[in-house]
Amino acid sequence: MKLSVIALALSLSGCAAAEHAVLSLALDQQWAARPHPKVRVARPPGSNPTSVHNKAPELVLPPWNVPLPRPSGVLQYALPPPLLFKAASPAVYAVLGESAALATSQGSAVAVSSKEAITNCHVVARAKTITLANATTRLRAEVIAADRKTDRCYLRVQDGELEPVPGFRDYASISVGEAVFTIGSPEGLINTLGDGLVSGLRRSENGIEYIQITAPVSPGSSGGGVFDDRGNLIGITTFTIREAQNLNFAIAASHFWR
Repeated sequence: MKLSVIALALSLSGCAAAEHAVLSLALDQQWAARPHPKVRVARPPGSNPTSVHNKAPELVLPPWNVPLPRPSGVLQYALPPPLLFKAASPAVYAVLGESAALATSQGSAVAVSSKEAITNCHVVARAKTITLANATTRLRAEVIAADRKTDRCYLRVQDGELEPVPGFRDYASISVGEAVFTIGSPEGLINTLGDGLVSGLRRSENGIEYIQITAPVSPGSSGGGVFDDRGNLIGITTFTIREAQNLNFAIAASHFWR
């Protein structure tokens, strides 16, 4: 059964995220393309014409490419939440984008190697400088690959090293009903843990794979990690549906290698 929804990209601290068009999401199948009715795309709270984010122009980003091999390790054993958080949270960083010495956006990113992290393009699209931060470090980064249409961006740190995710799973191995955990920076609260279930596996008309989750997300969660109960990265939190309950979506992490 098809479901058309108004997708709202997440943002942090009143900074507007890039608006998403209507996404037609199918239950783990690709639909044939067909015209969509015109709709109004909802704006996030704090998205107003005078916001700093709206004033900052979108930058020209590098073209899409996959700059590194996909992580190969897969964690096999379920962890209690405290141990899962201890294992996975060092790989999740808060992202601060700045332009003309003013904050333009905030969100999250997940390290997939000692130098590269993945996030949503709407988190960094207007940022002339990008900082990745956690409780112990702050590192400058730059966008090295971007696909605005699918909201996938790769970042590379310019100095220092990142702590990559300990494990990784492909979209094809995920099942509805699995327990999931989110780690991100909602409202600027670095490395906040949430939990829920996989409530759907869906694909857009252009073949993008999404994981629908019930784990809570808030402004600032964009680009954060979705992990299974073993600590494997399975998704990157991307958007939620306004005026609905627990309809949150993550791009499958494995889709960043396509």
